[in-house]
Amino acid sequence: MVRDYELMYIVRPDLDDEALRTATDSVDTLIRGLGGTVGKTTMWGKRRLAYEVDRLRDGHYVITLIQLDGARVADLERALQIHDTVFRHLLVRRDETLPLVEDGEVAGEAEPASAVETVPAGDDEASEEDEDIPEAEIAEEEE
Repeated sequence: MVRDYELMYIVRPDLDDEALRTATDSVDTLIRGLGGTVGKTTMWGKRRLAYEVDRLRDGHYVITLIQLDGARVADLERALQIHDTVFRHLLVRRDETLPLVEDGEVAGEAEPASAVETVPAGDDEASEEDEDIPEAEIAEEEE
């Protein structure tokens, strides 16, 4: 059964931009070779690791949305463990199914602006109560 996954992997920090592109293409080719499809790929850039891994303190973070048969997940993880440039990875199954768009991006990824509700800071019940009290009474209460 084909499912949606999110693959996050960390590439060695000593690679330049061209070598980083080659490494991500290599992972994409690996996924396609296992019968999967590659969706949107997001480069987070070079980040500091929380702790030292294989004597490395930094790494290039890459997140890729993929669709892959569940039976092939073990093969993908085994291949990523022995990959030359990828030294850490995490594969997570996504809950919702999003159709892939032809140019490699995932449809429905961003929330529409009308669905986002903004609440002004400091807008709570206590501030509303203070607005009803005259300033002279507030000054007397503080003394």
